[in-house]
Amino acid sequence: MVITMRKPVTDREVYPASWISLFAAVLGYLIWRFALGSPSFSECWFYGNFHIYCPGCGGTRAVIALMHGRFLQSAYYHPAVPFVAASALVYLVSQTIWRLRGRRGLVLHYSSRWPNYVLAIFLLNCVVRNLLWFGFHIPL
Repeated sequence: MVITMRKPVTDREVYPASWISLFAAVLGYLIWRFALGSPSFSECWFYGNFHIYCPGCGGTRAVIALMHGRFLQSAYYHPAVPFVAASALVYLVSQTIWRLRGRRGLVLHYSSRWPNYVLAIFLLNCVVRNLLWFGFHIPL
C-alpha cells in the first residue's frame, strides 16, 4: 500500500476555482431570479424541528441582504457571508491585477487558514445566537 501526501492547495488551483464559483453563483442567481421568478425559501429545517439555531441560520437572509447592498444587515444576519464576499472580492481583484502586471506588485495569496477562519465565524455565530436565545430569550 502506497501512501501519498497531498500537496497544499495554492493560488494555481484556487484562482480559477474562484472565478468558476463566481460564475456559477451569478448564473444560479439569474436562474432563481428570472427563470424561477424569485421563489421564497422555506424555514431552516434544523430550527423548525429543534428550535435552536444551526451554524448556517441567517445565511440565506444575509446573502439576500448583501445582494441588495445592505452590508450591515447582511453582517447582522450572518457575519460569515460579508466576510467571505469581501475576502473573495479582494482576492480575485488582487490576483487578477497581479497576473495582468506580469506577477509583479502586491497580491493576496491563498492561505490554508482561510477555511478555518470561516468555520470559526460559523461556530461563533451559532454559539452567540443560541446563548442570546436560551439565556436572554432574544431571537435573531
